[in-house]
Amino acid sequence: MFGTIVSLPHIMGGASFQGLCESHFFRFFISLVSSKTKNLVTSLGLRADRVDIRIDRLNEVVVHTQAPYLNLTLRPFTLLEFKDWMNHIRTIFCFTSPANVLQRMLFFQNSVRFTVQSLKDAIGNVSDLFLSRQLTDVMSRNVLKHFNTPSTLFLYRNPFEEVSEIQKIFIQNFKTISFHDVYSLDDMLLVNSESVQFTKPISQKRFNRFVKHWIRGSNPRLQYLYTPINKTDVASGEVYLEGIRCMEMSQDAKREIRQKHKFSVNADMIQIRRNDGTPAVIATNDTQRRLHMFLIVLH
Repeated sequence: MFGTIVSLPHIMGGASFQGLCESHFFRFFISLVSSKTKNLVTSLGLRADRVDIRIDRLNEVVVHTQAPYLNLTLRPFTLLEFKDWMNHIRTIFCFTSPANVLQRMLFFQNSVRFTVQSLKDAIGNVSDLFLSRQLTDVMSRNVLKHFNTPSTLFLYRNPFEEVSEIQKIFIQNFKTISFHDVYSLDDMLLVNSESVQFTKPISQKRFNRFVKHWIRGSNPRLQYLYTPINKTDVASGEVYLEGIRCMEMSQDAKREIRQKHKFSVNADMIQIRRNDGTPAVIATNDTQRRLHMFLIVLH
């Protein structure tokens, strides 16, 4: 079935294989020999916890298994090989959809070998979608059009000319969206994801305005938001939540949130409350150039 795919130059180990890890690699390799060995290896119940499909000049499929860990890098050279690899991986590692394994699609460069439509036909839906700055706007729009149901979206550049088009992305109900280009207050208020990361710094005034809108009922699905503020925009290097009713927190409560979200011991925080009674924390992590602001909804 695999023909030239079985040749060793197409199979690159991404990590050192020791002990049981070596046996995982061996089991995967012998699963390619025949239908009988494929069925035998499938019966062993190997599990992949993550499959990365990297679109760059190498076009790699990287399989990560649960302990004992195995990183296996495969480099299909034709679309048929891509489909065969994906079908084989799904069978051997016992997953049929992104529902029970993290399947990430990472676009680092424009693909010269495969069209986006052909990749979607071969791979299907993905749980995480990553679009780098190196992609052209046309390529990015094409990827977003075809891979349109991820749980998590990492978008490093806005590929749209019209504001309304990027806002169509923001209103989708992702579990997580990470956006690394400029954005407006309207964009923030349209976000319909549970977890949001904006990496371009904004003004303290805009952050305050967003918090006031959230208190009045905006962004009902939001559980976690991160955005930085330039220190040059903050008087005396401190954040003043003007017009926002804040409540003090115990040191134990602060310590618990620092540990859960891996904040530094110096991260300060204050509690606020939505008009419907939902409590949240605004945390501030102070670094040399920026104040890192977090809005965390409590349950």
